[in-house]
Amino acid sequence: MPTPTRTTTETIERFNRAFLDHDAEALTELIGADCVMDAIQPAPDGARYLGREACLTFWRELAADHTSRFEPEDVAVAGERATIRWRYRFGAGPADSVRGVTLLRVRDGLIVEALGYSKTGGVPLAPETGATETGAERTTRDVLDRYNEAFRTHDPALLTGLIADDCVIEDSGPAPDGVRREGGEACLARWSELAANPALRFTPEPAEIHGDLAVQPWLLQWGDGEQDHVRGLNLLRIRAGRIAEARGYVKA
Repeated sequence: MPTPTRTTTETIERFNRAFLDHDAEALTELIGADCVMDAIQPAPDGARYLGREACLTFWRELAADHTSRFEPEDVAVAGERATIRWRYRFGAGPADSVRGVTLLRVRDGLIVEALGYSKTGGVPLAPETGATETGAERTTRDVLDRYNEAFRTHDPALLTGLIADDCVIEDSGPAPDGVRREGGEACLARWSELAANPALRFTPEPAEIHGDLAVQPWLLQWGDGEQDHVRGLNLLRIRAGRIAEARGYVKA
């Protein structure tokens, strides 16, 4: 197979179009020989597919399914990396859909890695219930590191000064959209509650920074059993040194 000359953006556009048009065969020229995919299901880690044929078979079946509809909501591309936020509809009812995000890596015009996450209804995250520097001086990385540290060390005080007044959170559950919280006070209250919970062990995994967008995978544990954990992902928009938007997804 000749080496494609497509850019990452072109490859992702064709990938999305294959699902929009239910054109399973269009995927054939988009998948690398060493492709690796971590599917959304099952929790806690998602099924892993190794190699072009395994990944291609999985995606072809989805693309060929005319009873479902894939709707990309937002695409961000940075170098060989791409982030697709999407809604997947499998019926006409208001609950017959789910929102998610897929992280992809493209090499030489071919997709070589895909990591999927979605909203879910069954993760036991928690019951519902002062910075010295100015926000403008903090970089996206600075804000992300301090945000993660608040959860890692169970110190909600580290969140002070990190949240924009008009911040919006979309929780990872329940499906299809996740609970939405609006305003700095509501967002700070929710995150402070989670950060202060000693039963939760939050481990951030290597993150990617794309301008004002932070892509942060993580591992959350609430016990020592093999199933007492879940992998997830936060997409955070950081403007003027404060978190303005946060969307959470997990293996469902």
